[in-house]
Amino acid sequence: MRMKDALDELNFERFSLGVSFGECFCGEVGPSIRADYVVMGTEVNMAARLMGKAPNRGILASKRVYTNSKKFILFRQSEHLKVKGKDGFFHAYIPEARAFAPSTSIIDDGNLSDSPEQPFILLPSREYEMTKMLRALHEAEVSIPKVLILCGGPFLGKSRMISSLSENAISANFTVLQSFRTSLDSFTSYFPFRQITLTALLMCASKLLGQVTDDEVAAIEMLIENKILTKTDRVVLGSILPTVSDSQLLSLLKGQSTTALTKSISDTLIKLFVPLQPIMVVFEGDGEIDPSSWSVISEMQQRAVVECSRLLLVISSRNVLTIPSAVSHLQREAEYAKLTPLDKYETEIYLEVLLGVHDKGIGVDQKLLDAVHDRANGCPSFIEYIVSWALGKKMIEYDEGKNVMSFNLPVTQSEDVAAAIPKELSSIVLASFNDLPAILWDVLKIASCIGFSFDENAYEALDENLDFMPRVKTLAATHDVFERIDGHRYKWKHQAVYEAVKSLLIGNQRAQIHSMIVDVFEHYHKNGHFSNMVKCDLHRLFAWHCTLAGKWDAAYNQYMEAGKRAEETYNFPEAAKMYEEAISSQKKIDPLPLLRSRLLPTVKLGNCLRELARYNDAEEVLKTCLEEAERAMKKSDADEQMYVHSLTALAALNQAQSKYNEAKELYEKALPIARNLQESRTSLWLAVHIAGYAETLRKSGDLPTAETLHWEALHIRSCSANEGACTSLELAISYTQLGCTLFGQKKYEEAYKQHRLALKTRFEYLDFSHGHVSESLNYCAEALCSLGRAADGIPLAIHAVNIRKVVFGTSHPAYAHALSILASCYHAVGRSCDARDYFEECLSICEAVFQKNHANIIPNLMNYGKVLCSTGDYEKAKSVFQRAIVIHKKNFTEGQRASELETCQSQVQELTEKIESNTKALQCASVCERNMPIPTVDIKKKGTPIIVITDIGRDVDDEYALVLLASLARMHLLDPIAVVATLSPQRERAYLARGVLDILGFPNIPIGIGSCGGAKGKAGLDVYSAEYSRSCSCIYECGVELMARALSASPDKSVQVFCIGSLTDAATLMKDHEELFVKKVKEVSVMGGLNEIEEGKFVVPDTAYNNNCDAPSAAYVYQKCQELCIPTITLSRYAAYGCPIPTAVLDNLKKTEHMVVNNIVNVRTASINELWKKVNMPTSDTRREKLPPRCNRLWFCQTFLGRDDVETDGASPIMSHVEKLNMYDPLALLCCVPAYREAHFRMETVTVNGVPQSVVGLSQDQTGIVDPEVLCAELFSLFRLAFLRSLQNICKRRVAMQRTSMDF
Repeated sequence: MRMKDALDELNFERFSLGVSFGECFCGEVGPSIRADYVVMGTEVNMAARLMGKAPNRGILASKRVYTNSKKFILFRQSEHLKVKGKDGFFHAYIPEARAFAPSTSIIDDGNLSDSPEQPFILLPSREYEMTKMLRALHEAEVSIPKVLILCGGPFLGKSRMISSLSENAISANFTVLQSFRTSLDSFTSYFPFRQITLTALLMCASKLLGQVTDDEVAAIEMLIENKILTKTDRVVLGSILPTVSDSQLLSLLKGQSTTALTKSISDTLIKLFVPLQPIMVVFEGDGEIDPSSWSVISEMQQRAVVECSRLLLVISSRNVLTIPSAVSHLQREAEYAKLTPLDKYETEIYLEVLLGVHDKGIGVDQKLLDAVHDRANGCPSFIEYIVSWALGKKMIEYDEGKNVMSFNLPVTQSEDVAAAIPKELSSIVLASFNDLPAILWDVLKIASCIGFSFDENAYEALDENLDFMPRVKTLAATHDVFERIDGHRYKWKHQAVYEAVKSLLIGNQRAQIHSMIVDVFEHYHKNGHFSNMVKCDLHRLFAWHCTLAGKWDAAYNQYMEAGKRAEETYNFPEAAKMYEEAISSQKKIDPLPLLRSRLLPTVKLGNCLRELARYNDAEEVLKTCLEEAERAMKKSDADEQMYVHSLTALAALNQAQSKYNEAKELYEKALPIARNLQESRTSLWLAVHIAGYAETLRKSGDLPTAETLHWEALHIRSCSANEGACTSLELAISYTQLGCTLFGQKKYEEAYKQHRLALKTRFEYLDFSHGHVSESLNYCAEALCSLGRAADGIPLAIHAVNIRKVVFGTSHPAYAHALSILASCYHAVGRSCDARDYFEECLSICEAVFQKNHANIIPNLMNYGKVLCSTGDYEKAKSVFQRAIVIHKKNFTEGQRASELETCQSQVQELTEKIESNTKALQCASVCERNMPIPTVDIKKKGTPIIVITDIGRDVDDEYALVLLASLARMHLLDPIAVVATLSPQRERAYLARGVLDILGFPNIPIGIGSCGGAKGKAGLDVYSAEYSRSCSCIYECGVELMARALSASPDKSVQVFCIGSLTDAATLMKDHEELFVKKVKEVSVMGGLNEIEEGKFVVPDTAYNNNCDAPSAAYVYQKCQELCIPTITLSRYAAYGCPIPTAVLDNLKKTEHMVVNNIVNVRTASINELWKKVNMPTSDTRREKLPPRCNRLWFCQTFLGRDDVETDGASPIMSHVEKLNMYDPLALLCCVPAYREAHFRMETVTVNGVPQSVVGLSQDQTGIVDPEVLCAELFSLFRLAFLRSLQNICKRRVAMQRTSMDF
C-alpha cells in the first residue's frame, strides 16, 4: 500500500501490483557469463498473474496474504478470477485501508480496554513446530503423502495450530476433512472416519457430478450410478456409515477378516479422496483412535504413495499416542510436532501481545510476569483468561516511570501479586458467566455431563421439559460457549470453559444429572420418538447414561440391545465392546441375575471374538461359559436353551479352526436338545446351527447326512426370508452349501440348480466383480463341467478367474481354485494341453501358499494327473498320483475320504501297466495332439458351415462379428468350422480370437494363424489387449491348412467363406486348393466394396480398407470367383452408413457385465479417439497406416457425428461427441443368412458366367438397408442373446430389449 502511494506521488500513469505470500527460490541462476539473480516459484507466478489481472493503479492480493494480514488490513473481495496454472475460478483481495480496531494498546488518554487481543502468534517453540507442520503440508502438495502427529497437553493451543494449518491448506487449494467425536465413540470401530467419510461422499457427489445434496444415501447412489463407486464400496462404507447400506449388503461383512475389511475400506476411501486432492484429513480429539481405524490409517498411508499421493493425515492428541504394534511403522515414518507449556520468556512475549504493547518498547513487570506464569502453568488459554479477568477488574496499568505494564493492586491487598489471582482458575474462566440465570447454568452443567461434543438429534428428548437445545443455541449466540460443527452437531467452543464447568460438579451431582437424562429418555422412548437416531447409537447412548447414573439393570439391558444391533450390521468389534460392557454392568447387579442373563452376553462375546478371528480369546470365554452351563444342567434351574447356545458357540469355533471331530461331538449334543425346544422349531437360530453341523459333516466326509441337514436349514431360512427375517444374500449361502454337498455326491444337476440360484441372487444384489459372485461362477462352471457341458462352463470359469485375479491377486488360493476349474473345463472339451498349463499355474500357487503336503492340494494333483494321461505323459502322471497318495496318508486316517485314495492307487496301477506294456509311450510323452479336430458338419442340425477370415484386434467390429456368430451358431443358422486370423501380428490376433470364442462358449471352433495380410516386413499393426486373450496350445500354425481340412470335411457346395479382413489368405487357399475350393464352397461373402457394376461384366473391388490391405489378392479372389462360377456377395461401407447404431444401444449391453462387451466399449472409445487423430493427419502421413485418403475430418464428422465439423482439435478426445457408430462386419455376417438377407437388405446383382455377383450398398444414397430401426433392434437382440447365453441367462432381467430407448 505504501508502494502504491509512492507510485501515485510520482504520477505514474499505468501500474498494477500483485501480492502473494509463501516460499520461493531466490538466487543466481545460469553460467557465470550469463548469471542472473532471480526469484522463482508458485507464489512468484501467482503474484505475476495477479499483477496482470489487477486494474490500472490497483492492487490484488492472494488468499494467503489476506489470511495472514486480515487483522491489520481491511480487504474487499474481488470478482471471480481465472489465471494460467490454476484450476477453476477464485477470488483475490483488494486492500483498502489499515484496520484500527480497538485493542489493549496504550491510547491517548492512557486507559486500557477491558478485553485483550487474542491473535494467533508463532512464539519461538510454536514457530519451530509450525514450520514442521507447514513442511508436511508442502510435501503433500507436491505428491509426497505424509502423516503428521501433533501432541500436547490440554489448553496448549493444538486447535489453533491445526486451524492455522487448515487456513494455509485451504489457501493452497486443499480439501480439508475433519473428524467429529463424541464421548460414545470410544465404543465404536472406525469412529474417526464417520464424519470424514460422510463429508467426502457429499463433496464427491458435488464436485464430480455437480449434484449438491446433504443426504449421504442419495450421494452414494449417484456415485454408484455414475460408476465412480460400486455396490461393493457401498457394502464397505456401511461398516463406517450404517445409514448408507442395508441388511442385505451388510450381511456380506460377516466372516470377512479384519485385514480384508481394512484393505476394502482403504480402497473405497481412496476412491473418494482422489478427486478431492490435494486433501488434508484431520483426526482431532484426545488421541483415542480405535485399533481398526489405526489399521486403515496405516493402509492408506502405505498406498497413498501410488494411489493418492497428495494426501496429508493429521492426528491430534493430548498425550503421546499409543500406536498398535501392528502399525508401528507409523511411529517411524510420521512427522511429529509436540506442544509444551510456554516458558517464562514466551509467556512474557504473549503478555505483551495480549496487552497490545509488543514491538512498542514497553515491557512487562517482573511480578506480573511471575504471577501469571505461575498460575497459568504455561498454557496460552489460561494466560488469556487471567489477563481478561485482570483487565475487567482494572488491575493492570501502564507504569510510565518504569515503562512497563504492571499490576495495580488495591491498597487493602498485600503486594503479593500471585495472591491477587484466584488459586482456582475455574473462577477466572467462568467469571463472565456469573450473571447467568439458574436455568442456563443447569444447561451448562447438563452439557458438561454429556461431553465436549454432542449430537443435537441425540438429545432432542431434553427439549420437551428443559428446552435444552434452544438454550444451548442461546448460550452459543450470547456467551460464545458452544459452536455448531455442522447441521446438527455441537461442541464446546473453549476446552477451558468445559473443564471448569465439569469441575463444579461433585460425583453425586453428576450421577443425578445422568439419572435425570435416563428418566427423560425412558419416557421419550416409550412414546416412540428418537426418529432421527440410529437404533444402535440410541441404545449405546442410553446405556452410557445408565452406567454413569449407577442404574446397572438398565445399563445391562441397553448394552445387550446395542450389541445385538451392532451384530445385525456385522460390526463385530463394536458388538464385542457392548457385550463386554454388559458383562461389567451385570457384575454390579444385586442380586445376581438368572443363569440365562449371566451367560448370554458371554456367549455372544465369544461369537464376536470368533468372527474377529481372535480364536484363543473366544475359546477361553466359551469354555468357561460351557462349564457353567453344564453345572447348571445338573441342578434344578437348568436352562436347556442356554446350554444349546454354549455348545453350538464352541462347536462353531472349533469348525472355524478345522477341528471337525470336536465340533461334531458338540453339535451332536446340542441339536437333539434344540429340536425339542418348542420355540426353536422354525427358528432361524436353529437353521444356523443345523447348517453349521452339516458343513462339519461335509468336510469330514459324511455327505448324505450333510445333505439332509442342509435341506432342512434351507427350508427354515426360506420361510424366514418370506417373513423378512433372513436376507436373500444369507439364503444364497444356503444354496451354495447345499450345492457343494450335492456335488460331492455326484448329484451334478441338483448341485448346478442350487449354485445357479446363489449366482442369480448375488448378481442381483452385488457388483459382478464381487468375490461372492466369483465363488458362484466357479461352482456353476464346475457343475456344468461334470454334467458334460464344459463348453458352457468355460465362460463362467474365465469370468471367475478374472474377478479373483483382481480381488485376491495371482498368489491367492482362491485364484488357484478358479484356475483349476477352468483347467478341468478345458480338459473336458478335449483341450488337454491348455488344461495342463492352467493346472501347472494352479499347483505352483498352492505349493507356495499351503504348508507342505497340505490336503487341499490332493484334488488338483489328481486332476493334473488325468490331464497328463491325456497328453501321453504317463511317467509324469504316475509320479503325480504317487505324490497324491503320500499326501493323503499324511492327512487322513484309514477310511476317511477313501474313494480319493482308491482312485489314485488304481491310476498308479494302470499307468504302471501302460508304461511296462508300451515302451513307446515314453517317446510319445511330448507328442500331444495340439491341433483341434474339425467339428462334425451337420447342416440340418447345425446350419450352414462357415469359414471366417478376420483381422480381429484391429478394431472392435470383428469382435462384434464373432459375438454375432455365436448367436447365429446357437440358433443353428450358421456352423463355424474354422476361424483364421490374418494381418500382422497374426499370432496375437489368433490368441484374441481364441479367447473371444472361448468366453462366448465355443471352445471347440478351431483357430488358425493366417498370413501378414499385406503388411510388409515387420510393419505390423497393433492388437488391442483383452484379459481373455491368452497364448493357446491348440491353434493351427497354418490357417490355409486349417481351411483346407475344414473344406474337406464338409459336403459339396455347402461352405460359406466369410472375409472381414485382408483377402490374402482367401487368395492363397484358392491358388493352393482351387479344385477343393470350387467343389466345397457355395458362396464367398466379403466386407469391402466394388467399383461401379455393370451387367455381364466382371465386378472389380474398390479401395475399401480390406481390399486395400492386399489389393492384388483382392483382385485375384474376385476374378477367380467369377471365372470359377462361385457367387459372391459384398457388403460395402454405404450399407453400414445406412444403419448407424446409437451408442446408447451398445452401452446398454454393458448391463450383462460380460467381459467381452466391457472390453469392446473401452476399446471402442480408444479406437474412435485414435481414428479421430488419424483423419486429422495429412494423407501422406505414414501414421495413417492403411486408411484411404477419403477418410478425412469431414468424413469422420459426417459419419460419426452427423454434422460437417466440430469445435475440437485433432489431438483431443472425440468420443463424448459421438452419438452413433457404424457396424460393418456384423452386417456383412448377417447377410450370410438367407432369412436375414431377404428381410433386411436390398441387393444389387449382376450375372457373370451365369452366376450372381451381388453388392449391398452402391452409394451414399443407395445403402441397401430396408429398415434401419428394425435392423438395429435385430442386431441388439442377437448380441444380447450371445452374452446372456454364455453367462447362463443370470442377467436376463437387467438387459431387456427397449426399442423406445433407441434414438434414430
